Amino acid sequence: MSKPAALHHVSLSDDARRITVRDGERLLFGAWRCGIGIKSICGGRGKCGSCIVQVDTAGPGALAAPSAAETALLPPHPQGGTYRLACLCEVRGELTISIPPESQAVRSAPRKPFTATAVTARPLATRVTFAVDGPDAAPPRALATRIEQAAAAALGTRAVELPLPVLADFSAVAGFDAMREVTATVLRDRHIVQLLPGRHARTCGIAVDIGTTSFVVFLCDLTCGQILTMRTAVNPQAIYGEDVISRITHIQQDGALLGSMRQLLVDEINRALIEACAEVGVPPADVVDAVLVGNPTMQHILLGLDPRSLGRTPYLPVRSEGVDIPARDLGLAIAPQAQAYVFPMISGYIGGDTLAALLTRGADFYRGSQLLVDVGTNGEVVLSHEGKLSATSCATGPVYEGAHIRCGMRAAPGAVERVWVGADGAIRWAAIGEPDAAGDKRPIGLCGSGVISGVSAGVRAGLIGRDGALAPPTTHAQLRANSEGDSEELVLVRAPYARTARDIVLTQQDIRAVQLGKAALRAGIEILLAESGVTRLDRVYLAGAFGNHLQPEDILEIGLVPPLPVQCVRSIGNAAGDGARAALLDRHQRRRAAQLARRLSVLELSFRGDFQDLFVRHTQLSPAPAAILD
Repeated sequence: MSKPAALHHVSLSDDARRITVRDGERLLFGAWRCGIGIKSICGGRGKCGSCIVQVDTAGPGALAAPSAAETALLPPHPQGGTYRLACLCEVRGELTISIPPESQAVRSAPRKPFTATAVTARPLATRVTFAVDGPDAAPPRALATRIEQAAAAALGTRAVELPLPVLADFSAVAGFDAMREVTATVLRDRHIVQLLPGRHARTCGIAVDIGTTSFVVFLCDLTCGQILTMRTAVNPQAIYGEDVISRITHIQQDGALLGSMRQLLVDEINRALIEACAEVGVPPADVVDAVLVGNPTMQHILLGLDPRSLGRTPYLPVRSEGVDIPARDLGLAIAPQAQAYVFPMISGYIGGDTLAALLTRGADFYRGSQLLVDVGTNGEVVLSHEGKLSATSCATGPVYEGAHIRCGMRAAPGAVERVWVGADGAIRWAAIGEPDAAGDKRPIGLCGSGVISGVSAGVRAGLIGRDGALAPPTTHAQLRANSEGDSEELVLVRAPYARTARDIVLTQQDIRAVQLGKAALRAGIEILLAESGVTRLDRVYLAGAFGNHLQPEDILEIGLVPPLPVQCVRSIGNAAGDGARAALLDRHQRRRAAQLARRLSVLELSFRGDFQDLFVRHTQLSPAPAAILD
């Protein structure tokens, strides 16, 4: 039997907290696991230099010596102290650290697209206030009976349901039996889930879109249907891998990690929720409903379902139907008896997030031939052809999230999101701005859209061939050669203009990663179109943060989607979050989601013999016509 790893304590000077870190574990991941917010724009990959911590005290060998990569990113300490990067330093003993303000995780929402559409407020949970008869009223009745009768009368219904746990919670309130004015939170106009003394009019709910890389929490007023505030955060499960397959593999190796991953996610959602409530002055007890969506692996882990079946043929979920579950069973820090709704799952790779995105499409989506594409670590594609819905999923890889790219990072402030080559041959760029207008405007790295834009700009300017090869280094001053004399990278941002004081580059390997992801997505689209007999698309909708930052001209240039007029490619933002919010504010949308799940047919690409040929064909960075038109 192997000896368990030693544990070390890391104390925080500024707030007296202490975390426990496994021997050899990197400080950032141990801090995240214990709920300590250290900023890491690149997701802990040692690229951005944002997770700087100050070492206050440390015994000999308490931290492994810094690597050359870490040293290159560390700024000089103004007082001659010691800085380390939390994502690269390995803990070997006891120490005390401080987290500088600039390294503390910012919980306010970075740029996360959403559509502020008007939704008719028809919430599942409502509140009603009523007068309760005193114990002396005739005929004599128990308190529960008096409450039930008063609530039914106020709601205009014959009877209501008052579960014992709700009554027990109310009986813990001082003077509960003397209350003459009571507010009930009611689900579906008859099921009481909360009793509060006095008058409470406001009801709130949360809609949560859980991505593999990050998640967003919308706090909404259920009465008027408005967003009160929102929070986004990195999915803390990233310490177990950047993609769903990595996380499934970890659970295969150690089943106990399912509970650990679930708790990490729930704790982070609760932190975001509590901060959102504090910002707008809403007590968590006023949050009485929750809707959660995600890809199948995220939803499985959230529900405590083993996701291993998603990673092997025939790639089926443990449960496909939507789930109504008490919020306390999920561990959500909202009203104790509130319910939570988790969207249906269609297949092992088509989940509630795809269904939620479909909820945002109106009647015009079901006329003609239209494509909905949500690209991330996995690419989901839904085709609507004359009202018939079909879908497939492609393993595009983490390149679209900025991962496995030399200078990659997630779509956050400081990420280059667009690249172009001017008429004078100069390479120009635009980065996502900082929330603080006075903040450092220099870029840090490339997010997924910046990578695609950089490749497209390079192809358009002749710096990258259609086969993906960089042009000879003599072609442009910012092409850099390797020892063999071939170009190995294209410098997009020179070091003096970057916040990291290093060149931000696009390497030959980065371009190959784009080609592989593009080829997988395009091959899947081609097969989906061919199966439905579609020879012409009317419109393509790009969903998700990646799609929102993309320029349609860029994806058409390299053939990420079939050729069509540029005005027919439209970004629709965080459609999964928009759909989750619609289902929170309008309970009928949950029934509609279930109906869409039954209508949607799924095409599994792993069983297709023609996928590999199409994949090879579409590695070319070209606006090639659809194969079905040849």
